[in-house]
Order: sequence, then structure tokens, then C-alpha cells
Amino acid sequence: MNPFTTHGAFSWQELLTSDTSAIQDYYTRLLGYTTSEVPMPNGTYTMLFSNSKRICGLMECPPDSPPCWSYYVTVDNIQQLLEENELNIIVPTQEVSMVGSFTGFLDPFGAYLSMIQYNESVELDQHAIVSHQEAATIHGAFSWFELHTNDPEASAEWYSKLFGWSIKKIEVPATYYIISVGDTEIGGIMELMDPNVPPYWSCIVTVDNVDAVQEKVAELRGTNLSPAFDLPDVGRLLYTLDPAGSPLAFGTWAFLS
Repeated sequence: MNPFTTHGAFSWQELLTSDTSAIQDYYTRLLGYTTSEVPMPNGTYTMLFSNSKRICGLMECPPDSPPCWSYYVTVDNIQQLLEENELNIIVPTQEVSMVGSFTGFLDPFGAYLSMIQYNESVELDQHAIVSHQEAATIHGAFSWFELHTNDPEASAEWYSKLFGWSIKKIEVPATYYIISVGDTEIGGIMELMDPNVPPYWSCIVTVDNVDAVQEKVAELRGTNLSPAFDLPDVGRLLYTLDPAGSPLAFGTWAFLS
């Protein structure tokens, strides 16, 4: 599944932070990313790569905005989607030259998410694209997207209507809602572990060795929210905060063992 051409797929992720140099150093040392800088009208956009695969972007966040990861869902027609749904728009629709149109919104429960419609003429290096199926096998790839919210059931229903996602409810052991685009599972919706934290989207990044990442996070002054743990039939997982406080999880997947 090519996420850049599939409606409802997560296709891009970027980190907005106030200290781009320090955070770039953190993630390159943590995950072995290489970087490439792209000049932009309002500054520099840094692309991060793993083994020549385009992984994510890094840029300075707007003044008075907290550091955060922003995740983008591909849509076929952004204008039609906006007309047919009453969304709490936080970032008005913007055009990015040679890429497409994007906007950002808060869902009814308070989680922020972006969506993007790519230009038909956009040229993407197919060798640099990570398909969702590949992401589970590539160290440093964003492979599983999770919504942490105070009402998982209502959130699942709301997003299924917005993006056409298929939702499957399971117990592992807590209630968990698996998100699918077509036949491809791409993420899940779960209840917030800390009810004092506002709802948010996060991601599990594939890594070769979760325990090695756990040690490196501590060494680089990130925060391990809890020790790495094994989830039966899923894999070994670790939830963290980077030094700026942005959440990101890491995992190795059981079905690859």
C-alpha cells in the first residue's frame, strides 16, 4: 500500500520543536538517521532518512506552540472533506509548492491530526517511499499509529466516518480498536494511560532492538515512561518522551520472529 496515494493512510510525520539542532542530534544518535536540509520560505526543513528511505521531517515550531509530532493522513479531496464535515480547524488549509494542500484539526475529544491531499503531479522517488507493509521491517520507520483518548469507542466511530477507516474491537487485555485501510491494519485507538494528559496521536517506530533503544533514550536524556515490555502476539514495546517532551514509542514485531 503506497501511503501517498491511498485515502485514509498515514503518509507523513514531522516533528515541530523549538530546538531543532538538539532534537536532530537526539534522533540521529538514537536511531541512526541521516539528514538532508531543504530550504523553505520560512526557514529550513530537515528530512530524516533510514537506509535511504524517507522517514520524517523536522522543523522549528511556531512561537508559543509546544513541541509535538504531527501526523498526516492522505485524503483524495481535502476541500470536499472539509465541506462535508464540521471540523475544529487549527491550521487553515495551506498549499505547499510541488507537494499539495494540508490542514490540521482537533477531533471532538481534543487530539490533533493533520490531513493532506497530494498534487497529482507530485514526483516521489518510489525507492525512498516506505509502504506500510515495509515499515514493520525497517529500523527507524513509523509503522503503527495510535490514538490515546478518553473515549476510544466514540473516537473510533468518529474517525471511521471521517476517513472511511474500518474498525475492529479486540481485548489485549484492555479494549483496543484496530484501524484498517482496506485490508491493511495501520494503527489503533486506546484509552489514555494518564487521564490528566490531553488526548494525542502517537506512533510506534520499528527498531531492531527495543532494549538497546531504551538504554540509549536514557543516555541521551529522553524519558522512558515505563520499562520495555512484551505484549503477547504483538511484540516488544517501549513508550518514551524525547528531551523536548514529545511522545514516541518503539517496537519490534512478534510476527517477524
